[in-house]
Amino acid sequence: MSNGGTGEQWVDDGSQGRPPGPPAGEARRVLQAVAVTIFLTAGIAFSGWVAFGGDGKTGHQAGPLPWESESPAPTPSAEVSQPSDLFPSPGPETGVPTGVPTDLPTGLPSASPSATPFGTPTSPSLTGGTPPAGYSTQADPAGYHLAVPDGWRRRVEGPSVFYTSPDDSTMIQIFELHGPESTPYESAQEAERIASRGQDYEQVTLSQLGPATMDPAALEYTYQSKNSGHRRILDRRFATQGGTMYAVLVIGPAADRASEQEIHQAALDTFCPTAYCTAS
Repeated sequence: MSNGGTGEQWVDDGSQGRPPGPPAGEARRVLQAVAVTIFLTAGIAFSGWVAFGGDGKTGHQAGPLPWESESPAPTPSAEVSQPSDLFPSPGPETGVPTGVPTDLPTGLPSASPSATPFGTPTSPSLTGGTPPAGYSTQADPAGYHLAVPDGWRRRVEGPSVFYTSPDDSTMIQIFELHGPESTPYESAQEAERIASRGQDYEQVTLSQLGPATMDPAALEYTYQSKNSGHRRILDRRFATQGGTMYAVLVIGPAADRASEQEIHQAALDTFCPTAYCTAS
């Protein structure tokens, strides 16, 4: 189409009547802002994944919190604990929990390394042992053997192996410890610090079971679970012959301490890394 008398030609591209688009420089700035926003969002998501132990070796170095995987997941429809159950307001940190058997000491055991928890031996055997009646030894694919009550089912979540009772009320949890804590007792101290954020948390025992630096450590406490009620944790941390550190926990109803002690003791008495197991 001719543009007056200038002799210039122009083509009608259909843009007549529409507002002009933003300048090219402004468009580039908008695209840059969008790219920065996407990068920051991805970085925040990754940081959160690491901070909460997503890789099994960072974040919660003392090991995954029991209630992070407490609700068993036998089917996709199983309910998962909500964030409000992970870090609610800390409860009282002194006194013995209600419902603990009367043969326990009336005061809390000292948290010094010389303290020994009531009614517990000093160490797992680490070479295996004969399981008691009603238990069977599991040669776990994760690289160790231990006795588990008959009929319990195995599952894996992140760095942890779980053996869970048929009614889902009680479980054994096993996982390796990956620094920066260099001893079982240091790991137990860090685990206690994290666990103390739980609702109605009450410590029963935190102690090192012997004078040597790498002797086992014991931690016991109760807390209120949003989904499962008043819960008890029996936690033993120790180093094996090869230097690998493990935690073996039993998690169950707070009122069932005697039963949970029996299960915990059977697991500890028979626990051994596969390469060191001598029991048939």
